Amino acid sequence: MQAFDAPFAYTPAAVGASLAPLQAPSTQPQTAAAARLRVVGQGRKRGAVQVRALGSRDLQWLPALADLLIDSVHHGASLGFLAPLSRYQAMDYWHSVYARLGSHHHLWIACEGDGHGPLQGAVQLTLPQPSNAHHRGEVQRLMVHSQERGRGIASQLMATLECTALRQGRRLLVLEIGRAHV
Repeated sequence: MQAFDAPFAYTPAAVGASLAPLQAPSTQPQTAAAARLRVVGQGRKRGAVQVRALGSRDLQWLPALADLLIDSVHHGASLGFLAPLSRYQAMDYWHSVYARLGSHHHLWIACEGDGHGPLQGAVQLTLPQPSNAHHRGEVQRLMVHSQERGRGIASQLMATLECTALRQGRRLLVLEIGRAHV
């Protein structure tokens, strides 16, 4: 669990200016499982990454989000799923996320280019509504594609999430992680 107090205002411009330039990850040998998955960005020059919010009508991202979840689970991410994760299970999960999107549940994706390029990562923020929880937000399922790690994408996603949380009056963010990641 991590709390943050901001003595200054977070603004998208300030956060964007504070982010280091993105760097290409080192090349690592692929496992057989990774070779079967859709590999994002391999064999081409990587561009700048944009973070954008998705709404319940942005269904065109469902297949890429399913690929991202499968990749993350198959590379050991503790996301509440076990490998091998089927495409059906991944799509079913994302459909349930889309059904919750609104003022209390947010989803951001990181894409190359102008925000319409290949999907690189995703994160969710839930704003609990009980009267004793108006100060906190829950970070859910921060994922970055295995081939795109080390480029600062998770930092960009979290900076966007933190700005939204602060604008909503949430001064405490909670992120649950598995014991293997402590």
